[in-house]
This record gives sequence, C-alpha cells and structure tokens, in this order.
Amino acid sequence: RIDAELVWGATTADAVKVGVIDTGIELAHPDLAGNIKGGYNAINATKSWNDDNGHGTHVAGIVAAINNTVGVVGVAPKADLYAIKVLSRTGSGYLSDVIEGLQWAVVNGMQVVNMSLGSSSNVQSFADAVVAAKAAGLTMVAAAGNSGGAVSYPAAYPEVIAVSATDSNNAIASFSSRGPAVDLSAPGVSIYSTYKGKTYKTLNGTSMASPHVAGAVALLLSVPAKCDLDLSGSCSPDEVQARLEATATDLGAAGRDDLYGNGLVNVGAAVLE
Repeated sequence: RIDAELVWGATTADAVKVGVIDTGIELAHPDLAGNIKGGYNAINATKSWNDDNGHGTHVAGIVAAINNTVGVVGVAPKADLYAIKVLSRTGSGYLSDVIEGLQWAVVNGMQVVNMSLGSSSNVQSFADAVVAAKAAGLTMVAAAGNSGGAVSYPAAYPEVIAVSATDSNNAIASFSSRGPAVDLSAPGVSIYSTYKGKTYKTLNGTSMASPHVAGAVALLLSVPAKCDLDLSGSCSPDEVQARLEATATDLGAAGRDDLYGNGLVNVGAAVLE
C-alpha cells in the first residue's frame, strides 16, 4: 500500500535508530529479535523493557519486522529498534514517563521515534520536551488518535508528524482522529503484525498507521540526498517531513485536507524519485 518494498534494493534503513515509545518490545520475538538493539524502561529503570502488553511489539513489527521466512516484514526491515517502555501492561501510563522516554531517545541518539499514544490534554512540560527533541534533530511521528474527533497530543504539536489511518481502499478509517493537525495518512485497518508471546495479531488504529510513517522516515534518513536540502550531510526533521509530504499520494480533496493531511505516505516516491 505504501510501496516500501520498492526501495529495499536501494536502502533497508540498516543502522538507523528507531525508538518505539510504547509498552516495550518483546525481546524474544523471532521476527524482531535481530533488530532490537537496546531499550529503556521509563516506568522503572531497574526493570525490563520487555513488552507485557503486546501493543509495542505490534507497532515495532510494522516499523521493522525482519525480512525473513516467518511472519511479516516491516517497512524498514533492517532498522535498529529501541524499546522505550513508558506504558504499563494495561497500555496506560503517566505523561512524566512519556517525557522521560522522549528525553532518553534524544540522549541516546535516536533518529526517529514513534509515539502510538496520545492524550487529549495539552501539557506544557510535554510541549517543551517535544520542542527540545526536535531541536536536537529527532524526527517524531505520532498517532492522530482514535476518537474520530480532534487530533490528540503529541500528534497535535506542530513539531510532530501526525498520522491518520486509512483502510485498504485508501479511505479514512471511521475511528481516525482528524483536523488541521493531520500531516500524513497511512494504513491503520486490519494490520497484521508481531505480538507478544511470539505470536501475530491483526489490529486497527492510528497506532498502526503511525509506525508505517516512522518506518518511512527511517528509510528516507538512510538516503539523505533525497531530503538534505541545506546540504548539511543529514536530514533535519523539517526536511524529512517536507519530503514525505511532497511525495505523498494525494487522497480526498485536492491538496492538503483535514482527513488525510498531505496524503498517503509513499515510500517509493520519497526515496526513489
């Protein structure tokens, strides 16, 4: 749907560091283990960042499940995954832990983070952490939300790429949040990916759409010539976002709209054209 496989001859995002700020990632999952390079538990730094919920593992598989003979394959099948556990086994958590996880991502050199989580509240400390992360060069991608209403935070922050969810017909998912904050859309209905217990599961949500874009960012970052407009040697978060928006497949009303943003992320166009 997003033509990621077309670019694997050119790049697989090998060694691009992707932080999954979520419930953790299952360390032993055979479709992920080879790409998991580290992690952090922001809830309790003395405890494991292994996934005891399943959500983070599902998200991680969409980003970077290994291209092998089992299960599924991710958008960027050789990207380096880092599990940043900020949500509990129930899938909920504290904003302070999310902020701590984001700060860990900056300190530890993540190049892109996926945040398939959200809050309806705009909290200044969170806004400040997001601004600081972008200033440090971190590209942030987040789920728009599943309320069908306004985009949640952090996706609603201008520094973050907000992703709405589409179905197999490229139509907006009924549950997907929408509005002027939406930047891009990606598949988020009936998405099959890795899950805890070394299993696989089909889930729906903007939580599934966001990691499609995070994987796209990883692939783009590994071909900097496609987005390094100021010739600095690497692509800034603004340059990455601009490239993905400019090459997205326009859906809905012509041009940017509140359902699909700038359109369906198109990895083939972003990396190869």
